[in-house]
Amino acid sequence: MNKVVILLVIIFSLLLAALVTTHADLIWLALLCCAYLGMGFLQSPATRKVKLSATRSVEKNTTNTLATMDVSVEITNQGTDLVRLVLSDPLQFGMTIKDGQTTQTALVQSGESAVFKYTFQSERGNFAWKTIRARLSDSFGLIETELDLPAEAKIQVHPELNKFRPFPLRSQRTLHSAGSIPARFGGSGTDFWGVREYQPGDPLRRLDWRLTARHPHQFFTKEFEQEEIADIGLILDARQKTNLQLGEDSLFEHAARATASLAEMFLRQGNRVSLLVYQRRYASVFPGYGKLQLNRILHTLARITPESDSSLNSLNFLPIRMFASHSLIVVISPLLSGDWQFFRRLRAYGYQVLLISPDPLAYARPILPADRDSQLAIRLTRLERQTEINQITQLWIPVIDWQVSQPLAPLVRTALRPTRLRRES
Repeated sequence: MNKVVILLVIIFSLLLAALVTTHADLIWLALLCCAYLGMGFLQSPATRKVKLSATRSVEKNTTNTLATMDVSVEITNQGTDLVRLVLSDPLQFGMTIKDGQTTQTALVQSGESAVFKYTFQSERGNFAWKTIRARLSDSFGLIETELDLPAEAKIQVHPELNKFRPFPLRSQRTLHSAGSIPARFGGSGTDFWGVREYQPGDPLRRLDWRLTARHPHQFFTKEFEQEEIADIGLILDARQKTNLQLGEDSLFEHAARATASLAEMFLRQGNRVSLLVYQRRYASVFPGYGKLQLNRILHTLARITPESDSSLNSLNFLPIRMFASHSLIVVISPLLSGDWQFFRRLRAYGYQVLLISPDPLAYARPILPADRDSQLAIRLTRLERQTEINQITQLWIPVIDWQVSQPLAPLVRTALRPTRLRRES
């Protein structure tokens, strides 16, 4: 309506000037402006029968390192008149536009369609659309009317997975299902465990013929160490206080990707995996197996955002009893002062624990000032973090002080090697 107001002001000024100066030409100019305004009113959407429909489609393109989403909305003019449109979509949190624009203009004849397209990229998240905003106007662009056309669609972007190579794992507690982890007792397996007396029903291929030859009236059976699966719990720290944002990247995104990659690797080995995300309202995925469980975990990680709340000052309130006793707990957290007490609680309940702590100081190094006072503050913060880590290692808990620019898989492989876990259990 601003254009209409400006035009009315021009008409009034011309008429006033014509009365003062008694120039007839000014009246003709005012009449031309009135005709222009009248044509705009006659062609305005309010005076015409406008009927529009919209159909939205969203497709994921995974040819790049990060997935890109192609959004396409087809607008069809089902009325009888020419329609001039300005289409716009709200830019949702986490979107980065890579191609096209979220506001575009179109001129649609009766019975024809126009396609509104743009491409965005995102690390992860849930994206949903219900409508598309259409701003209609006359051919002169004087009078506008806004409509919300139904155009529903939704898509979920999972965190990026870095596939880790499987590695041997020795767990305190295993589940009685065939897997890849030595269970420390005899059964069906590949590694030799010992010899016992033959019992009816033992397969003949397991007879120890050499020992039987030395004892003619007895038979002996070879036993192999049984291999089973482990129970593993993942805890992701989603407190805003532990997160750092550098442009479009954040420390939490690295932690989320690490959690997704670890879940995929543990599940691929056949283990039972669960997830607990520490935020104002806990997000959890109860223990499960296989690809379906991985989809549940990725679905949960896709919708998590760091939260700030006074009740999130400590990890001590986490409901850790959702994890089976003596299972392996992997905690992914940058740590805050006093968080080491939570790990003492985990050890008191008998859990095996691994801490992966993304280093916030190393992550923020490119933006840290280089003056003397700032460097002193950085040293003090580093000492405080190292003290926290030392208190956790004194509980016989392996700690990975992870600089997110380094690959995580070799560090996890070293921290979870069987000899180390046996010594620290």
